[in-house]
Amino acid sequence: GVQSIRAALAAKTNITFKVLYNDAVAMTGGQHNEGDLDAPRIVRELKAMGVKNLAVVYDPKEELDLSEFPPDVEKHTRDMMPSVQKKFRDIKGVSAIVYVQTCAAEKRRRRKRGLFPDPDKRVFINPDICEGCGDCGVQSNCVSIVPLETEFGRKRAIDQSSCNKDFTCVEGFCPSFVTVSGAKIRKSSSKSVDLPSLPDPVLPEIDGTYNFVITGVGGTGVVTIGAIIAMAAHLDDKGAGMMEMAGLAQKGGAVHIHCRIANRPDDINAIRVAVGEADAVIGGDLVVSAGGKTLGLMKQGRTRAVVNSHEIITGEFTRNAEFELPSARLMLALEARLGGENVQFLDVSALSRQLLGDSIFSNMMILGAAWQKGLVPLSRGAITKAVELNGTAVEGNKKAFELGRWAALHQEEARKLLVAKPEQMKHSFKEKLEIRATHLRAYQGKALARKYLKFVDKAGEELAPYVANGYHKLLTYKDEYEVARLHAQQTEALVAQEFEGETRLTFHLAPPLLSRPGPDGRPKKRAFGPWILSAFRLLARLKFLRGTPLDPFGRSAERKMERALIREYERDIALILKLVDANTLELAKQFADLPMQIKGFGPVKMASVTAFSKRREELLGSIELGETPTQQAAQ
Repeated sequence: GVQSIRAALAAKTNITFKVLYNDAVAMTGGQHNEGDLDAPRIVRELKAMGVKNLAVVYDPKEELDLSEFPPDVEKHTRDMMPSVQKKFRDIKGVSAIVYVQTCAAEKRRRRKRGLFPDPDKRVFINPDICEGCGDCGVQSNCVSIVPLETEFGRKRAIDQSSCNKDFTCVEGFCPSFVTVSGAKIRKSSSKSVDLPSLPDPVLPEIDGTYNFVITGVGGTGVVTIGAIIAMAAHLDDKGAGMMEMAGLAQKGGAVHIHCRIANRPDDINAIRVAVGEADAVIGGDLVVSAGGKTLGLMKQGRTRAVVNSHEIITGEFTRNAEFELPSARLMLALEARLGGENVQFLDVSALSRQLLGDSIFSNMMILGAAWQKGLVPLSRGAITKAVELNGTAVEGNKKAFELGRWAALHQEEARKLLVAKPEQMKHSFKEKLEIRATHLRAYQGKALARKYLKFVDKAGEELAPYVANGYHKLLTYKDEYEVARLHAQQTEALVAQEFEGETRLTFHLAPPLLSRPGPDGRPKKRAFGPWILSAFRLLARLKFLRGTPLDPFGRSAERKMERALIREYERDIALILKLVDANTLELAKQFADLPMQIKGFGPVKMASVTAFSKRREELLGSIELGETPTQQAAQ
């Protein structure tokens, strides 16, 4: 990059260089760069070259010493990055923005070793307040925000095991976010396994070389599994060669480890496993394991696999709130390639979270399962010694290995530990209706629940399930009273279920009368301490003001829009009930369920309603014309 900058200066080009200082050579293992080049030296070097317009943008959580930078260089926190870029876009000549933020994978590694600031804070989402809009994922681009399926639709939760404490997700325009100080992840006390005596497997023979392919995603310890296998081979007086094909080192990027083991080092001529040469696949991730790149290395009759069936969220989910993994098709692809008897699926991510309190042990658990199934030609003692030599979470990794062995032999018992939570279980229509009516009674009162039930009853047998969802969604818009009620009644108890310790809650809100516009033009969120719970309790008791002339929040554009949507939906359903016939029934179902697409708060909700209104007009027009779904889709 240095030569490009010098050439641009010589040519007097109008250009802004953005220099990322992430404190690591991320593509090759995260080591420090040669010569210990740091961000202040980069800034001084740019000044020495002749770059006059310079800015430093940094993450304030990293405790950067700003005094080390030249005093005449402007400095901004990272939330100002968009406005800094706009400013520098209009500057003539060569300018530069130096962005300082440590690589997320390196943060996690260093925090484990006590070498990097570890904020005493965790993020929690109240799922009943969450609308599932996905704005938190848009703001953070973080795959630690995972889907949470509930009776009222898909919401969001934080995977505490993989969270790197970036906290950008809190900037999502949503009042469901709470940061919890002094919290430790609560270890599951209700799930435990008394491991029986497990038989040792018959280890495979090594004919020339025995070839592993280990798959996973970056940041979950998959590279460590390859290193442990290689070290265990050394301890068993065998030769080993390993190649890490990480692609992108960022958390969530696909990782392939190729590893060959031989009785003698001289037997290993190449390390990369060629097409059809894999003897064993240890799959830490279903998506990577069933991808074309991995399938090509497998051969039926030779390859056997043990694969984590857990749906690990990919980066696509941060861009598409409704994205779902085609898990069934991915498993089918593996079974078709290897034969059903040669591949075993285990949800080790959920098991390790239930039994060990942290999904980070899932890859060691899948290694234990693979060893028990006879896929690893190494002694148990050598693997255990390799774990000890690695020196990180030794006891937890040893236990994970043994639990993986147990799960491989006792699959049905392992599945019983992962019974779905009650709120995620399927209900009959009658049960769903009563759940929603109960919610409406808590939301506003018995009168609203009666109005709801009466309206759904008029919809008829075919449309009633869809109207039940759509009408409930519109009636229970989350205004200030409802957010206050849900926080006051639930948040402390929900936090206590997930964390332990002397916790202190901070709520991140954008009150309509107190918030100023942020750099992105949206109302900027503010932090409120636990004292706000008293205000929530008071506000929740004032819900009887909702929609009345005395409602201080009812005059806002958002509240007026929400009440208008309810009236509009009531008129639309009454019209559709007169028009619907066999041709248009499916379109009528789509229309009745359409309000479920309205999500979010403030500007996010406004954008959602715009898309909803467009689709409403399309469907309503097609129903009035008597079109079939095929004809409507062709429009």
